[in-house]
Amino acid sequence: MNEYEPNPKLQNLVNQPKKNNNKILFILIGVIVLLIFIIFIMSLGGKKVIEREVEKKQSLDEISTEIRYFIDVNKLDALDAFGYDNLARVAINEICYGVDNCKSIQGSAVREYISNIFDTEVTFSNINCELGDGVIYTYDSKNDKFVFTGEHAHGGIGTKPIYTKVNSIKRKGDKFELVLNKLYYNPERTDYITTDPFGVNRVYNSKDYMHTVEGGEDVDLTKLSANYENNFDELKNVGTRYKYIFGEKEGHYILEKYEVINEEE
Repeated sequence: MNEYEPNPKLQNLVNQPKKNNNKILFILIGVIVLLIFIIFIMSLGGKKVIEREVEKKQSLDEISTEIRYFIDVNKLDALDAFGYDNLARVAINEICYGVDNCKSIQGSAVREYISNIFDTEVTFSNINCELGDGVIYTYDSKNDKFVFTGEHAHGGIGTKPIYTKVNSIKRKGDKFELVLNKLYYNPERTDYITTDPFGVNRVYNSKDYMHTVEGGEDVDLTKLSANYENNFDELKNVGTRYKYIFGEKEGHYILEKYEVINEEE
């Protein structure tokens, strides 16, 4: 063999495929892909943890707004007129709100309202007029319904204030204590704007706040609210205030306690 002629054995060895090198390359690529996938999954999990940690906690102002809406939409201002010991009357007031000729109310509807709002049960009986004028609704236990007696020609008590302002809101454990100041006006009972629906605790003479509207006169709420707000530090503990203690159940508020505050602080 010529010394310059390539050795066939060596030539074949050089020209063989690099099988081992390819296997190592594939393994490295697989490991890298796996590491990238693990890092991606971990980053998603970490993001969820961070989001839970920085979840926004509601402020007391936000909670008071929610509770005031809850009071309004469920017509709970009626407690001021009918009292906490007359929940059936409060329920009927809400059920019949905006309903013409609402003279017969199913007990099941009253029962459901009381359960949802107060998380309690009551024993039904005849309901007396809030003005001491005898029975206003008789309870028919056989048919489970309340029936309006139709014997009350006098005007009723206002169950909705013309102005409401938060006196205080406190968080006590898992409960919320809200105190409201309210202004009522019922021209059938008094010429004064009062802090109660019965026209007892006077704040303003309504004549100082009347303005002309279609069909007559009414209270100028813009003027009234501005004056009340400007003098609230002096008036916040004057007259009647209303304390509500709310808890939560199954994602919604429950009114656990209601109290009328009459003493001045």
